[in-house]
Amino acid sequence: MAEQREVYKGREIIVRSGEEALAARRGAPPLPGEGVQNDLEVPDLYIDGERIFTVRNAAGAFIASGFAFDPQPLLIDLGRKIIDYKEAGR
Repeated sequence: MAEQREVYKGREIIVRSGEEALAARRGAPPLPGEGVQNDLEVPDLYIDGERIFTVRNAAGAFIASGFAFDPQPLLIDLGRKIIDYKEAGR
């Protein structure tokens, strides 16, 4: 999977992996806590162009820094949960 895009509730979710993720990150400042794990193993999650720092837990599910959601099996699902959370807070 190189790049996956979805519009959810009018917000754009992008998941990039592999070389596309590395190319998108070149020249961008690293996110807090970003390390080797995020380089190729964990795809990048963007919501409306904003990169969300994510990690993969031991079970292979994804979690996002700063959010207390149950781990999600897919980054696109995590993106939807973040959008729902932000909309509920408005």
